[in-house]
Amino acid sequence: MAADYFMTADLLKSRKVYRPVSEIHGVLCGQICAEADKYDVNLSLEILELPSDVEDVVTNLFKMLAEDIRSQLQSEDFSFQPLLPDDDESFEHRLQALSSWCDGFNAGFAGAWVKEDGDMSTEVREVLSDFSRIAEVDEEDSESSDSENEANFMEISEYVRMATITVYMQMNQLDGAVMAPDSATAEDNIH
Repeated sequence: MAADYFMTADLLKSRKVYRPVSEIHGVLCGQICAEADKYDVNLSLEILELPSDVEDVVTNLFKMLAEDIRSQLQSEDFSFQPLLPDDDESFEHRLQALSSWCDGFNAGFAGAWVKEDGDMSTEVREVLSDFSRIAEVDEEDSESSDSENEANFMEISEYVRMATITVYMQMNQLDGAVMAPDSATAEDNIH
């Protein structure tokens, strides 16, 4: 069962955790992609600069989110979705959330990556680079119309979704079949 963005945000705020939900989800995804057979909630807390003595509700939420992420990434129907605000939220809010998610993914991946850099495929390096660029996107830099912004956002969101699945599959060698994301599409649409 996929988590709800706003319910998760409300739960975290009620426990005095003020990190963006999208960033937290990205960190967990990055960790799981780097090391699927392990999930270390303490590493998540460290990466997110949260105290190690947060309430059990928060650590249990992180563990449930991690299990949900792993399940989605392993699903044959490619059901994985980054945890972002709904489409009826403002474009600016959704863009900031996607940026935070990508930044969180890279932080989580880097925090969990314990192998030599040479063990990482070219495709994974490209995805991490693309995510870094997406994390730097600023809505104010765009000179596109609202409809162009929406179309670009949807395309980049889909790229992020499929690129995450690809990284997970490559890093964890699932089925031996790996789908390659179309990185040119994302590069052409990042403003």
